Amino acid sequence: MARKTKKQKIIADYRRKISSLENFSRPLPQKEEKTIFTPGLNANSPAQSQSIYIYPVQLIKKDLTKTLILSILAISFEVALFLLLQGKIKLPAININLPINLNFG
Repeated sequence: MARKTKKQKIIADYRRKISSLENFSRPLPQKEEKTIFTPGLNANSPAQSQSIYIYPVQLIKKDLTKTLILSILAISFEVALFLLLQGKIKLPAININLPINLNFG
């Protein structure tokens, strides 16, 4: 590819200047203004009398009791398994003699 002559460089420079001036002189498209809806709250509106909670209190109470019961069961199972492996609990059907020491303290 041949190198540009000085004349071609000047012509290219003028073309860039003309195109930038044309782009500058074009009016920019106007943006539509967005209106923000702010509802007026009346004293008699039903929105104020409703609770701010999404879920009823009874469902939350049931969920918390289920979570508490399952947590207690899981922790008691872990403690029972630990005591069984330590040999402090003897079950007649399960005989575990581990040669390793499970003392953590």
